[in-house]
Amino acid sequence: MGTFQNDEARKKVRALTYESFKRYFTVDPTAMTNFSIRLSESAPQDNAEEQALDDRSRKFHSNSQPISEFSDGVQAFVGLIAAILSLEHRIILIDEPEAFLHPSLAYILGNNMTEIAKKRNASLIAATHSSAFLMACISSATDVSVVRLTYNNRIATARQLSSQDLKNMMQDPLLRSTKTLEALFQNAVIISESDTDRAFYDEINIRLQSEKRGINQCLFINGQNKQTLSRILEPLRKVGVPAAAISDLDVFNMNDTNWTDLMSSIGIPQTEHHKLDSDRKKIISEFDSGSLKTSNAIHKIGINALSATRSDAQKLIQLLNEYGLFIIPNGELETWLSGLGVGGHGPEWLVKIFSKLGSDTEDKNYVKPSSNDVWEFMDEISKWTNNPNRKGT
Repeated sequence: MGTFQNDEARKKVRALTYESFKRYFTVDPTAMTNFSIRLSESAPQDNAEEQALDDRSRKFHSNSQPISEFSDGVQAFVGLIAAILSLEHRIILIDEPEAFLHPSLAYILGNNMTEIAKKRNASLIAATHSSAFLMACISSATDVSVVRLTYNNRIATARQLSSQDLKNMMQDPLLRSTKTLEALFQNAVIISESDTDRAFYDEINIRLQSEKRGINQCLFINGQNKQTLSRILEPLRKVGVPAAAISDLDVFNMNDTNWTDLMSSIGIPQTEHHKLDSDRKKIISEFDSGSLKTSNAIHKIGINALSATRSDAQKLIQLLNEYGLFIIPNGELETWLSGLGVGGHGPEWLVKIFSKLGSDTEDKNYVKPSSNDVWEFMDEISKWTNNPNRKGT
């Protein structure tokens, strides 16, 4: 009834429904006993054509469709917008406004609702699981905060990501391109150095999950190299996302600034930085000496090639694991599943290894998880993400 009497509100709802569905919102009074919402392919010529009870009005409404004939998503979208615009509330509380909506419509809804709140100087508080809705709110407003709520193992948590933190995330092209906002809605996130790494570990986790192992509700994303891991880790850890990173062994060879940034991003106390820096430089010194350097052992063999500093390397890797930074002990990505005899590097290696792994679960050559190699490595990451007392978050 409120929308029927509010000409300005109806016009605004009508404009938004046309933008979204190419249909015009109308309120049909011709049933006499009740009002019904319809969507029309043409807009009413004037208020009388929509609101009167004469033949012209009845003909107009008879050529439109009742809202009930549209999808749940359309009904939810129109209902929300109509309710908000018909009442001048200064505080707007909405629970999962994206329900039943495709991501594109969730984005349009978030944009429209944010604009409405801005124009009336109102506060919009939404509980959402949609990165598209959140992205629209951030893009349309200058003062948006996110509170991430979790409930795991009977423990409830609330972590806030401030307006400035969100702004920094959205201004960083790397973070925009790596689905960092989508990561806010996940139980766990695994960050790797490249898209090749991401695709491989995602597939390994899928196979582990088929045997009730692996990491549930996990998003795999990637940076562009090991130097970018800290930029992605830091904002996710800040809001309480269990974000782990995977890196090749040559992460020990980073320059001092990048190494310090990485240690800080995973939550290593600053008092321990000097010792860890000293340990990793000793390990690199041995890899850079004699035959180990010639044979590229840091990439092809890993810590088993070491003698004087092997124990130091094992301890350092174990410590970093406890903070959610998982180093490949045997060198680099391409050393996993070496028994399959796959050569090459990067995308070339990935195509070959996927072919060897197989796609038909009924095929006798389909590779299933075992208790060692990359399967064991991923199990360790799973233990960290599932540990409510994990370090670094």
